[in-house]
Amino acid sequence: MFYENGVMKRQAWLDYIKFIAMFMVVVYHTPPRFDSAHEVALFNMGAPVFFFAAGFLFNIGKYRSFFAFLRHRARQILVPYTTFFIIFYAMWLVVGRRMAGADEQAIDTLTPLWQFFQGTPDVVLGPFWFLAALFTMQVIYYPIKRFLTGYWPLVVSLLLSLSLFVIPSSTWFLSWNLDKALLYMPILAVGNCCHDLVEKFSFNTAARTALWLLLAALGLGFLIIAPLTIDREIAYILAPEAVILVLPLYTAICKWLESRFGTSKFAQTVAITSITYLALQNYLIGVIKIVVAKLLSPAILDESILIKVAIAVIVMVLLYPLALLIERYFPFILGKSYKKT
Repeated sequence: MFYENGVMKRQAWLDYIKFIAMFMVVVYHTPPRFDSAHEVALFNMGAPVFFFAAGFLFNIGKYRSFFAFLRHRARQILVPYTTFFIIFYAMWLVVGRRMAGADEQAIDTLTPLWQFFQGTPDVVLGPFWFLAALFTMQVIYYPIKRFLTGYWPLVVSLLLSLSLFVIPSSTWFLSWNLDKALLYMPILAVGNCCHDLVEKFSFNTAARTALWLLLAALGLGFLIIAPLTIDREIAYILAPEAVILVLPLYTAICKWLESRFGTSKFAQTVAITSITYLALQNYLIGVIKIVVAKLLSPAILDESILIKVAIAVIVMVLLYPLALLIERYFPFILGKSYKKT
């Protein structure tokens, strides 16, 4: 969003970025699963890109104090984190454990609660690791941005990310996805500190287009090849830097979509309701898997990338009216107020 004559305007290219990133998230969670290297690349083109968008929209001047910022982010992040968890935890207790099979039934009843308080609700709401990491990341980033100017927040974010080379992954204080918050903070910082540079992420000239393509090839090449050729922990920690190399092309494509098609109601709605999409997509994928297995054959889910993409498209479309329903009639689930009509 930006301000024009004092009025806040929505930037359609950001909606396209969030839409494509969400589609990548859904594709990542949809069967069939491929080799780990391609899954790593697919994952990093999804959820981490949301950090870039969050950084671009991060405006520290909106908040009078850290506590005002904390209240605002708690309402936007922790409220949906809590409400969706309560809903799906209740469903898991009543029917989910039995439907999932023996492995799920062996999980202790209190385990999801413990995971919830740790910020890693893997059993009930796995994708919400993202919300926990985003909250932790922005709480850490706020004072950095408050006291440093220019590109220094980006430099500090890079150093914090690289500090994971010396912080043991089993360290107890890595609750609330502190490790992922530190890992992906440079992506948020690029979006926040490099507005002038982001404005140049376009296909305006042949030279820029060639540069974005080259950087994206290097970034994607690293994400695909590195897990197979170097230590996996090193590849994991350096993945955000590879994502940053892809962001210019990612953004340029979305700006081209804006120039070609203008504002997309579908993309805008997905962007606005992305938390709902994040919460519901795994469950809908599970339902579709059951239906396909019963009507056709379980083997069809392991056949091709086309099946993976087709199911992801179906999920994106089916979630649309449900996400709108929650946004309009149950906004308290998302920490929002009812809109006056």
